[in-house]
Amino acid sequence: MASQQQRADWIARVEGFARDAAPRLRPFAAALVDLVPPPRDGSVLDVATGTGIVAVEAARRAGPHGSVVASDFIAEWEPHVRSTAAQAGVANIRFATMPADALAVPDAAFDVVYCQFGLMFMPDPDAALREMRRVLRPGGRLGVAVWSVPEKVGIFLITRIVAPAVPPAEGEPSPSPLGMGAPGLLDGLVTDAGFRDVSVHLVTRHYEIADAEAEWQRWSADLASPIAQGLRQLPAGEQRRLHAEAIAAFESFRDGEIIRVPSEAVVATASR
Repeated sequence: MASQQQRADWIARVEGFARDAAPRLRPFAAALVDLVPPPRDGSVLDVATGTGIVAVEAARRAGPHGSVVASDFIAEWEPHVRSTAAQAGVANIRFATMPADALAVPDAAFDVVYCQFGLMFMPDPDAALREMRRVLRPGGRLGVAVWSVPEKVGIFLITRIVAPAVPPAEGEPSPSPLGMGAPGLLDGLVTDAGFRDVSVHLVTRHYEIADAEAEWQRWSADLASPIAQGLRQLPAGEQRRLHAEAIAAFESFRDGEIIRVPSEAVVATASR
């Protein structure tokens, strides 16, 4: 189960994540559902749903007579899931608050289970995967996405540059979003949880920015980020050095008037 500190950390991050991060994850959601499409009129569970972008992709594919449960361990995501569904014009999604390692649903209840960029944060990923297997029907399909190794995930470009220079924050350390990208790690976990027909797919998508400086300012203004807060405590010269390194890293991806930043995800697909 997640600790109280982890719950508090995520509650503090919900609004910023919904505003800044979720739009950049939509292409990965589409790719995940492409790799594991739900059957027409099927039943779907999206674990660690966040703003519900995977749930909405699945709801579109399952059709109006399909059903999607969008679940997360904090209730603060529910209004964002409702908003995402309303904007997409889908009505076959319901939100449920429940931890991934103790899903409050019956055995063999779903045709497909997804989990996009959530497994890395779970206190017991093995228990969470076993729960996902439990709630799948025989022959049901799993799709799980995690971030690749740090140097291939541009979404965290500034964090990767700044974090080594910032002293650790007080209190319980947060799980890294980049902790499961090593080759063989994700598929090993999925296999150990009892799934079969396990396959791994590398998915790269880009996000575009027009101005590297604006991206730096947006990131450094995030009051919910311990690393951004730690940056402000560093000597001015060190802040300038890190700023210059981040700007140069962004500019290395410039394509004419646009900076196209690539990120790689590792997607495991499997059957129950």
